[in-house]
Amino acid sequence: MPDYRKGVRPPWAVITLCFVLGLPLLGAGNADRVFWQLTSSGEPVPGRIVETRSHRVSPSDGYLTFTPRVEFTDPGGVLREMSVKSGSSHYNFRKGDRVTVLWRAQDQSIAIQVPFKRHLGLAAVMWTFTFAGAVMVLASIWFIVVRGFTRISQLRRP
Repeated sequence: MPDYRKGVRPPWAVITLCFVLGLPLLGAGNADRVFWQLTSSGEPVPGRIVETRSHRVSPSDGYLTFTPRVEFTDPGGVLREMSVKSGSSHYNFRKGDRVTVLWRAQDQSIAIQVPFKRHLGLAAVMWTFTFAGAVMVLASIWFIVVRGFTRISQLRRP
């Protein structure tokens, strides 16, 4: 055990570096989930796809836009059937699929909560970032706690 009274200091640069690098890695590993939570608004209610319409936004568009029509019961108990206002070029929903609808009572609009489906390669990268960040942050906290208790016990000795 190092004797702190003789001037041996804990490696604060390493501890700080682990913490400072670990936090962004944790954030990067969960960025897609955090972004979805920050940008999605509305009260989640269960719903069911009753129809999927496809159309071109303008005649010159080379792709179709899909707007699903959803049946759901809002939090007030009213049965509703609505279409999503702005569609997408790639919805993977079929008639009868169960979905989570984000109901926005203020403007009487809805959005469909899209489940996270990470591809294998992206999932591996994200989990690697998350794991590395967690290890670095926990290691820095562990060093601070262990070094603190060691220093306290050293100072209490006669």
